[in-house]
Amino acid sequence: MAKIFFDMVTVGGATRDITFYTKEGKLVSNSVDPLCQKLLGFEYGAKIGIEEAFFTFGGGAANAAVCFSKLGLRTAAISRIGGDEDGRAVLGNLKKNRIDAKFVQTDKKAKTGFSFIVTFGSAREHTAFLYRGANDGLRIKDQELRIKTGWFYVSSLPGDGWRGIMDKVAAHRAKLAWNPGARQLKAGLAGLKKYLGKTDIFFVNKDEAIELALSLSKYKKAKAAWLNKPENLLKVLAGYGSKILVITDGARGAYAYDGKKIYYQKALSQKVIDTTGAGDSFCSSFTAGCILYHGNIVKALKLGAINSAYNLTMVGAQEPLLTRYEAEKKMRNS
Repeated sequence: MAKIFFDMVTVGGATRDITFYTKEGKLVSNSVDPLCQKLLGFEYGAKIGIEEAFFTFGGGAANAAVCFSKLGLRTAAISRIGGDEDGRAVLGNLKKNRIDAKFVQTDKKAKTGFSFIVTFGSAREHTAFLYRGANDGLRIKDQELRIKTGWFYVSSLPGDGWRGIMDKVAAHRAKLAWNPGARQLKAGLAGLKKYLGKTDIFFVNKDEAIELALSLSKYKKAKAAWLNKPENLLKVLAGYGSKILVITDGARGAYAYDGKKIYYQKALSQKVIDTTGAGDSFCSSFTAGCILYHGNIVKALKLGAINSAYNLTMVGAQEPLLTRYEAEKKMRNS
């Protein structure tokens, strides 16, 4: 029997998400630390009222897989869940979205990862409390190295095993899109250099790009005004070998650099209900756009902007994602 060929295989987290809405927080500006420019605070010892709560699905690899599948790409996911009710729900959701789940690992001794997401204010910005659970046991098995796929999309990985996973993925003949998690970013540019040269598309948000720039001694004394310009950050990252670099900057849009030209895509205006998953939807849609539109960065940025903007209009990271027909219709009308 011939092996199934996939357009995309996602690698990383799969979780249950619980989103809370509240009006009782305080948003505080923090000019002292460029890595932590805004803080969300609550009265110490207080009981905080919750307006609404929603139970959805999340995790970087799962979010991306749903996005790719809805955009018409044959998709599989490599994630790890617990042998519990939440794990069965995560698995069922992947299958419902036409994602091949044969490579999803089940850890009967661990709990499925979950997130508590606090959403606050008129801008509906959020802070997420993450429990990785079974996700921390994710490893790449030998049979998974024989997957026939055009691309791997790698999201946040376990703290202890991420290098082993990246070694195996980078050794595969498939192309690689990488949206690293916090534990990978802590390695700094020196620690990521080995993999950046094998990455076709590398994604970070602006705060993450600043963190990476500050990991280099020559930029440790750089002023906040310089660090806050994505164009400067792209030039810093460009020396590490990734073919396309993308920096997202929330409501200020997104930037891409192919080593020759910097491209900019403004964020599209939408009524914001929930920002959860907007970054995942942008990055996976951009990657899908590079596949569907044969490397056209302008169209890929537009697809990312359309899908992430629509993602803001509903609660959750996956339910609002558009099909290719829906997304391209909005692209034509925007």
